[in-house]
Amino acid sequence: MIWIATDKFKWGNRNFDGCDAGRLLAALYNLDLHPLVKDRAAPTVASWDLKDIVQNGFVYSVENGILETTFRSHCAHYAAWAFRTWGIEVKSPYEVFQGKSSPDGQMALLEVCGRIGPLGAEPLLMEALEFGMSAESAYLADVLLAAQIEEHGETGRLIGVSEGPINNAPWFLYQGLQFDAQGRVWATDTVAGLDAHRTKAFRDEHLSISSKAAYLWSAYKDHPFCDRLLTEVRDKAKTSNGFASSINQRTGEPSKTYSDINTNAVILQSIAHMLKRDS
Repeated sequence: MIWIATDKFKWGNRNFDGCDAGRLLAALYNLDLHPLVKDRAAPTVASWDLKDIVQNGFVYSVENGILETTFRSHCAHYAAWAFRTWGIEVKSPYEVFQGKSSPDGQMALLEVCGRIGPLGAEPLLMEALEFGMSAESAYLADVLLAAQIEEHGETGRLIGVSEGPINNAPWFLYQGLQFDAQGRVWATDTVAGLDAHRTKAFRDEHLSISSKAAYLWSAYKDHPFCDRLLTEVRDKAKTSNGFASSINQRTGEPSKTYSDINTNAVILQSIAHMLKRDS
């Protein structure tokens, strides 16, 4: 799982991303289930040394030759399911329900998510499309959707948070609901984790409706709010190259000058899920 360097005249580096490995394994798992290509992916996956980057049940990334755990990440639960589909047992930070009453388990899960950071639609809803929803992710999806609906009812703002690129530095943001904040906070974070990217001013300037989040919600849930999100994206974010990645909440303008593959791939995946669901 090689990182691609977009700011240098070379193909990339030898770093390995455990979360992206989970994303690939999920895709290959679903590919392997398709009758036209059944069992084509399995030999390839079996040839990889994936167990070498799982230690004591934790998935690791490799950066500059050093192992770094991905456990404190919202991708860790999704990646755990992906690794498990290929027979590699992996732990998830979300799995805190066992031995607790339903309210206690839900509170423990919210505490875990608060420590990790802002929660958005991706990879949370990808799990529903690719594996079916776990109890933990289903609860978090209900909480996130309820918060977005409440925000719209109180302020009129349409909220559809996820990760994705923006038009200026730092170029890529994680946006989501921050569970351990006072009140309803739509927080931002970056790979670098700089404090400057977590301020209220920065959040207000960059809060966006994610195009792929709108499609993910519509694929996951039949609800008038999800329909509103989808209509907003279809009306404002459609371009000659698919969909812009997001619509800025403050300006009402879609992101311009580029159209990213990830956004449009997730949109196509969501549409495929809708067609299969409604057939």
